[in-house]
Amino acid sequence: MRIVIRGAGELLVTGGTIVLLFVAYLMWGTALRAGSAQHQLSSELNQQWANVSTGGHRAARPAQPEQLALVTGQPFAYIRIPAFGGRWRFTIIQGTALAQLNVSPGHVPGTQLPGQLGNFAVAGHRVTAGNPFWSLPSLKAGDLVYIDTRLNTYTYRVTGQHTVLPTDTAVVDPVPGHPGQRPAQRLITLITCNPAWTGTHRVIVTGTLVSATGRA
Repeated sequence: MRIVIRGAGELLVTGGTIVLLFVAYLMWGTALRAGSAQHQLSSELNQQWANVSTGGHRAARPAQPEQLALVTGQPFAYIRIPAFGGRWRFTIIQGTALAQLNVSPGHVPGTQLPGQLGNFAVAGHRVTAGNPFWSLPSLKAGDLVYIDTRLNTYTYRVTGQHTVLPTDTAVVDPVPGHPGQRPAQRLITLITCNPAWTGTHRVIVTGTLVSATGRA
């Protein structure tokens, strides 16, 4: 009997160790891989911007956002959220399939571009892939979100947060929750899983455009 108990205890310890190692891989192992991917994506984006003449510094108008050529899996902008720390910055790539979200937050296909009338939606992992949106539920009304494109910086102010089921796709409509309605605002929607480890729901953070300025 004592041997059986000892064997069961050893199995539990081994199983617990395996679980801890797996969690560590999800938190930090995938972060190393995503960090390498972010470095490469940032280099690609900076090179693209350096190779295109901007025609000099100019002020951007929210009513006239630039046109962007989007390619699935390719970066086209940066996202910065000061509430997450001064060094928090990720590229935004086109697409939200696992192949894209495993390396970077992704622009939801079919939603608007930064600064456009309607809803610019970005999804990101809460855990794994560098945990980009781990702190998304901590955002509060008034927090700022910056989107840097080749020519402009778009500043959005957080207006609210709520939780929905994964099947609720109306949150990415041009007018969230009102399919077919013509938009009159320039919105941003940030999406991640909740709870962090199960993803049975989605955290939705919403914001509105408050300024758009030309980048030097």
